[in-house]
Order: sequence, then C-alpha cells, then structure tokens
Amino acid sequence: MAAASAIALAGAGGLLLCLAHGVLAVSVAGSGSAFKVSGEQLEGDGVTEVTDSVAEQDGTRHAVAVVSAERASVRGLCASLLVPTPFGSFTLRGAAGRTVPVEARGLMVNTDRVSGTDATFTGLRVGLLSKGGMGVRAGHVAVTRNRFTSSLATAGSFRVRDVEVTVKPGRAECY
Repeated sequence: MAAASAIALAGAGGLLLCLAHGVLAVSVAGSGSAFKVSGEQLEGDGVTEVTDSVAEQDGTRHAVAVVSAERASVRGLCASLLVPTPFGSFTLRGAAGRTVPVEARGLMVNTDRVSGTDATFTGLRVGLLSKGGMGVRAGHVAVTRNRFTSSLATAGSFRVRDVEVTVKPGRAECY
C-alpha cells in the first residue's frame, strides 16, 4: 500500500510539472467529492454561467452552475481535496500564483457554491443567451477573495508558477 501511494504521488508530481510548464491540458475531478478553490483576486474575460445538473455516483442529480471563461487569471490560488481513507482523512492541497498569477484559457468549472467579497462585471447580460437557454454573460469579471466548491474543472491550458503541493493528515482545506 505504501509503495503504491509513493508511486502515485511521484506520478502526480510529474504531471504537475508538465501542467506547470504548459505541456499538458488540465482536467480535475474530485472522484465524487467536491474540492475547494480560493484565490485573492480572480479576473476573467468572456465569462458565461448557465445552470445544469450533474449525476452523483449513486445516480442522484443536483444542480450546478457551469461557469466558463475564455481567459482567466488568479492571484494567490489554493485548491484542496479532502480524501477519506481507512487510515483517516488527509488533504491534498496545491498553491500557486503568489508572485505571478495563474493563467487559464478555455476554463470550465462546475460549481454549487461561489462567493467573493467584491465583484465587478463589465458588459453584463442576464437572461436568454445567444446560444439559447438562460444564463449570465459578461465581457469581464473581477472577484476579490473568491471561494468556490467544484467537482469538475477543465482548461485548455493552465499555466502556474511557484507551485507548492502538500499532503497533510486531517483537514487542511483551502478556506
């Protein structure tokens, strides 16, 4: 079990390096669990939000907001996933963007909780969107101290600098 965990962590470290250098596109799923993400300052261009539903592993469905951005940057990014094991829970936690913001293109996030202390929307449209359906569209969004939970995030490209990944016993989640 320990050898398998070490191999998995080594593989994850290699993937994180490839992601940090923009070699691979990124998709993150919480294995049925929600992960938490926070940042000091989030900026996005070409932002769209529509409501959808996702199925849990047991087949039950719940509503989510599907938020997408053509381009996004986050200063002070923290992402964490609480993982229960037979030996107790541990937290996989990643931080980046302390000196240079994290940059993403083609970002899409499923979320059921979003908050921030201050938000500014430019070119805001609420209602029927051009592709049909109800939702929100903004040319530019800026959110201070953003917090959200998600079970899925994807990006066409994801560039991070000053990356730090830790595995800690117990709860050490972002926000």
